[in-house]
Amino acid sequence: MTADAVLHARSAIAVPSDWRDVARVRHHVQQGYRYSYSAPVTDIRQRLIMVPPVRYGDQRLASHELTVEGADDVTLDWETDRFGNRVCKVRASRVSTSVRFAVEFEVERDAPPVAQRLHANATVEPFLAPTALTVPDDRIREAGAAILDALPHAPVPEEIVPLDSHGLRQWMLAILAGEWTSKAIRYQHGLTGVQTPAAMALHLGGGVCQDYAHIAISVLRTLGVPARYVSGHVLGEGAPHAWFEAILPDPAEPARLIAKAYDPTHKRFPGMSYITVAVGRDYSDVAPTSGSYSGIAGSHLASKKDAWVVDVQMVSE
Repeated sequence: MTADAVLHARSAIAVPSDWRDVARVRHHVQQGYRYSYSAPVTDIRQRLIMVPPVRYGDQRLASHELTVEGADDVTLDWETDRFGNRVCKVRASRVSTSVRFAVEFEVERDAPPVAQRLHANATVEPFLAPTALTVPDDRIREAGAAILDALPHAPVPEEIVPLDSHGLRQWMLAILAGEWTSKAIRYQHGLTGVQTPAAMALHLGGGVCQDYAHIAISVLRTLGVPARYVSGHVLGEGAPHAWFEAILPDPAEPARLIAKAYDPTHKRFPGMSYITVAVGRDYSDVAPTSGSYSGIAGSHLASKKDAWVVDVQMVSE
């Protein structure tokens, strides 16, 4: 492409085979969740984490819109949670049959990708302690021990930022844990759910992206490497995606921290085709929707979700 050329693609988006010529990209994302009820419900309270932060590394939020359809007396209250995520708290008085929460946003990214720097007062403790979804079992501990034994013989990865010896050691452990996880289970829909712990997914031998992320995070925490769960989207895939970040000392300011990402599902380093929406200790911290309602005893709920990167604009150097 020429210096000012822009590639437009809609619906079925072709992912570039080589991003090295792309200087800037703008992603346009649409995501929706519909909940249907067998009888009218009241006092709906929903927590939505569907819009990215204003800035995240080299990623910038250009625009966003959130709409709620099918509910009465809707109020929206935006806030930032303890991990820096944009949270919208929705309240509605009544839903007759169904409600849909829909988000549309655009984000821009510049090349080369830049690691996210954590706030000056950030600590690693929340990302070291096991959670209900990442508590290790014997097999995960054994995997951590094997990775530790393999570390002295592992090649230094090309995908690094300048790090001190401690940071480089942690980053290499993160890559080895991600690579081990990518081989430990097979990708399979329907075998696990959002409440399946890492150890159970490993026992079942399969799962989806959130399971890959949870297993790798669990392994890393047994090794003393702080790691956090990332929720977002990937160009060319129709569903939300998940990966992990290792928390490392900032090479520019050792007293501060940075987050470096690895995707164990695809066994690669997330780049320009990735969109970060939220981070947390595990999936439960960043669930796109969660909440409560009041209804008639015996009524039941059905849900449907969709998410698409519907447009991408890429500018080459």
